[in-house]
Amino acid sequence: MSSAVDPIRVYHEQTKHGGGRGVDRSRLRPFRPLDPATRPQPFKRYPGHPPVPLPTEVGTSAVPAPVVLSGQAGGPEPELDDRLLARLLHHSVGVTRVSSSAEGQTWFRASMSAGNLHPVEVYVVSRGVGGVAAGVHHVAPLELGLTRLRAGDWRAALAGATATPELARVPAALVLTGIPWRTAWKYGERGLRHLYWDAGAVLANLLALCEAAGLPARVLTAFVDADVARLVGIVPPVEVPLAVVALGSPGEEVGDGGGAPDPARADDRSPEPPVPEPLPPGALELPLLVEAQSAGDLHGPGEVAGWRDEVASPRAGEEEADAAVAASAATCVEVPAGGPDEPIEAVILRRGSTRLMRREPVVGEALGWGLAVASRPVPDDIGALERAMVEYGVSVHAVAGTAPGTYLGRGGHLEMVRAGDEYEVRDQAAHLCLDQALAGDSAYTVFHLAELSPLLEAAGARGYRCAQLRAGVASGRLALAAFALGLGATGLTFYDDEVSSAFATAGSPLLVTAVGPAAYRSVPGGPPGQLSELRSFDRLMLRLSSRLRK
Repeated sequence: MSSAVDPIRVYHEQTKHGGGRGVDRSRLRPFRPLDPATRPQPFKRYPGHPPVPLPTEVGTSAVPAPVVLSGQAGGPEPELDDRLLARLLHHSVGVTRVSSSAEGQTWFRASMSAGNLHPVEVYVVSRGVGGVAAGVHHVAPLELGLTRLRAGDWRAALAGATATPELARVPAALVLTGIPWRTAWKYGERGLRHLYWDAGAVLANLLALCEAAGLPARVLTAFVDADVARLVGIVPPVEVPLAVVALGSPGEEVGDGGGAPDPARADDRSPEPPVPEPLPPGALELPLLVEAQSAGDLHGPGEVAGWRDEVASPRAGEEEADAAVAASAATCVEVPAGGPDEPIEAVILRRGSTRLMRREPVVGEALGWGLAVASRPVPDDIGALERAMVEYGVSVHAVAGTAPGTYLGRGGHLEMVRAGDEYEVRDQAAHLCLDQALAGDSAYTVFHLAELSPLLEAAGARGYRCAQLRAGVASGRLALAAFALGLGATGLTFYDDEVSSAFATAGSPLLVTAVGPAAYRSVPGGPPGQLSELRSFDRLMLRLSSRLRK
């Protein structure tokens, strides 16, 4: 297991917000953020290789969204065909809304993304499923189509790269990658955090959709980075692998996908995939970001297996603490009374980053159930890292049955850190989130936290990626729970050290989610091929700008 954690510690310290003039920022590369000349394209394209459309009639699941989010969907496993694959992809990374203005069009996808930059790309590695030929495919989110990059069955190659033999026998797997410049263009080196937050938000949608359909899914965070990159035809550090998701149960067959040569690995003898459009001239490589990402790389199947074994084994004396953490995150939670009957797909299409909130109280289960949903175990390979992973600091403003104040805990179990007047607590939350009013206007605001020292000791530099990814999943789930109850939610950034001080914790903030009643009615996203037009988006942004100036 890699123990090169120094680049991670340097990266985390240098990319903190706040701290005043004395803070060391010497490793950050000066550049002009949001420069129109270096703006990356919102969609990855392969010239001369148009995507093959997936079905647009994708249907919906039959289980109410609150039941799904509570982990109580159940049901027999369906066959993974092109129609179900299209449903999963559209509601996780597909484009659902568009806003047009004199400056052009702005696209909005199904999952949360900081700054609406959507740096996450998705690739499908499968045998033939429905009308989709066996191969390695890139997902085109705007068209909801697939561009085939490699023909034949490459599941065994991915199984080798992940040290997961059963991956060669699942119907399909998804590879999530990130394009750092897409988010660094706005956020600089801190954009590496956003890659994993955004990937976690995609996973929150995807895992809920799989549960609703009865399709098993497992997230793999450990793999040979270079082999996975080579398989899907990407070149780090321009684009880097983030996670692999196995879809469906392993079957009996191996290598039934169209007669490709020996798929042991995608080496130099295999046909090269198409070349995508390059980043715009002037796009920068940020050395600190590159160092932090590469510090967590694993370099062979044995190293992958060793890393998993290490993080799956509780350390001496920690068994009791690990058991307590596991008990705080229930696989299934109680379904809220009076929840809507709409399917999870409808909730996902209604979800959007809430820009303005009303200062009104919410029912108690909006907090308790929301945190319980966010805390449900993620089906991944992180194992016994739970103790060092995500906990919550919660700033409660207007929740029935819970006094205003700051709280700390895991799952739905919170202990008060400090009681306070509602308006003082609201003001503090807004300040902690870079003085953004949304954090104080909400009914409550959740600060997703992790203790980095034990995490890095247990899992090395790769553990940092896992924590950021888990925070993204938790935030995405919390947002889905909020919208399922008719509320709004949004992700926010923060003053790192001030958050830890405010909650009297050694945990470092990873991400923030504000939940409360929306001050406007949002337009639901559309199904495949029927994007919703946001006609008043510019007016909403003007209202937001006015609110920020107050």
